[in-house]
Amino acid sequence: MPAVVPWIPASPPALVAPATAAPCRLAHLRFTGPRGVFDNGLAGSGYAGSIIFRNDGPACSLVGQPRLRFVGGPAARVHQVEAGLTKDIQPTPDFLPAPFSVRALPTGRSAWVEVAWRSWCAPGNPGGGQMSPPPSALEVTLPSGDVARFPVGGTPVCYGPALTSSVEAGAFRPYLPPAKQSTTIPLKASLDSQLYDAVRGKTLRYRVTLRNPTSRPYRFAKCPVYVEELGGAKALVAQRGIAKEIHFLNCRNVGAIAPGQSVTFAMEIHVPRTLKAADLLEWQLAPRAYSAPWAPANVVLTG
Repeated sequence: MPAVVPWIPASPPALVAPATAAPCRLAHLRFTGPRGVFDNGLAGSGYAGSIIFRNDGPACSLVGQPRLRFVGGPAARVHQVEAGLTKDIQPTPDFLPAPFSVRALPTGRSAWVEVAWRSWCAPGNPGGGQMSPPPSALEVTLPSGDVARFPVGGTPVCYGPALTSSVEAGAFRPYLPPAKQSTTIPLKASLDSQLYDAVRGKTLRYRVTLRNPTSRPYRFAKCPVYVEELGGAKALVAQRGIAKEIHFLNCRNVGAIAPGQSVTFAMEIHVPRTLKAADLLEWQLAPRAYSAPWAPANVVLTG
């Protein structure tokens, strides 16, 4: 094995978007998840949650956003508005794209939608952080026109009797359950520097070392993918996007990694001329694995 395993430009094929199937019907969908939709506080300003639908029927589509409204209890007398998810609760993009599309959700696969709820002021509530009687349910209208009802869970407080109750929804996205512990790759990743110069229009070359900290040899059953990403806080604040590449690890000739031993791999990522902001390089092996090996480094973007 060479001192540094060379980089290879091997990438998995891109997912081809399937033709849009007929809309999913409620009769073929099964709701999974916590009993109440809203179970996470939003820093005192409301609640967030999610709804997960498993498709137990033929392939079908769940595209776009559902329509939401509260029903029952005092809901008919509360001013409600719908909106898209605000920037502060937008979902974090996945490191690795999902292996299927909500345009044709396969049998046995799931889609989810993230939701948020702000303010709930029933008539007679003076505000000031007081609670109001909750609605009976959240009514969710699917793209097919079918309607499902779910218990709401937590209820936001009322800060002013004239405030509107806002319910927000994201778009349906593929849902993958958390990785099982059996998928663990027992290696620790580190980069050869904690600060890199990334020049627009050039290739950033660096090295990743994978160390086996366990007491047993480890051998790759197959060469996994890894994801490298240029982004960070500056890209998030500027909302200017990120640079991301997905490749297969060049591990075919690596063999077993003995306890305490390490293997170093050469890495490359192209820095687009159009990249406006980046201060972080992130590298992750097999993002779908449990506790996937991950390593970050700071970046100075120039050029």
